[in-house]
Amino acid sequence: MDQQVGDLGVASIEEINALPADQAEALYLRLIPEPVLSRLAVDPHTLCDGEGRRLVRVTAPSGQPWARVELRASADDRDAAYLIDVEMSTLAVPELAFVQLTDPGSPRYAIDLSTDGDDTLFGTVGRNVDEEVRAMRAGLAPGQVRRGLRLLGSVLDAMSDFARLLGHEIFLIEPLFYHSAVLYERRGCGYVLGRDRMEAIDAGFRAGGELHRRLDGSTDFRRVGAEGSVRGRSWALHDGLWTESWGGRWSGIKMYKAAGRQAGVSTASVTLY
Repeated sequence: MDQQVGDLGVASIEEINALPADQAEALYLRLIPEPVLSRLAVDPHTLCDGEGRRLVRVTAPSGQPWARVELRASADDRDAAYLIDVEMSTLAVPELAFVQLTDPGSPRYAIDLSTDGDDTLFGTVGRNVDEEVRAMRAGLAPGQVRRGLRLLGSVLDAMSDFARLLGHEIFLIEPLFYHSAVLYERRGCGYVLGRDRMEAIDAGFRAGGELHRRLDGSTDFRRVGAEGSVRGRSWALHDGLWTESWGGRWSGIKMYKAAGRQAGVSTASVTLY
């Protein structure tokens, strides 16, 4: 397949999307790591369930610089257990725009829908506070509808291989939450933008810091002691500490992963959980 990719002469997602559907899909299926298939008990050859129903869906619109790959553990599942969005950045390199890995057998929390039934985009444009409280108490982080599979490293490896197919040794990452950025850090990613902001967050959560002072128990997410873990910090920032300190929603953080290299960056002085 690698030789075939070279023969196709594709160097961007938009060019992949212009290929015949079967060729484009074959390339995008590389974004599903084998450990994910194994954990979800999905046949790596057929990508179908026992009744022959397809468990994977690839969305790759012609003329567009983005694509989405969804994998379900069962054809009847409401949610994809693995979802990854990729696009071409303004710097003309591939970007991991969104990824979610969930355990389909674990309890679901409707943080993705408001009480009126509107899509919150996983809490990034709206909130369902009651469901977020339930999710937080169950040990989840912002944006999670179910417990994760802890296979992010495999996803980054697959993304690195995909970027190489397009002739790039790096790809960019858009972390949607504070904890996401720290997770990427700890898997060798570095910062294009926002490292100073991440370091300011760490300083702010230390004793006497501005963010630490706001952990006053005024909401479930601002409990005293939340500064002691990345997940606790992330919930507090999601609850409005970011807006109170810097205005607007979480933004201004852009990361990168260089194939085969560790950036060696650490901006958080606490444990993940």
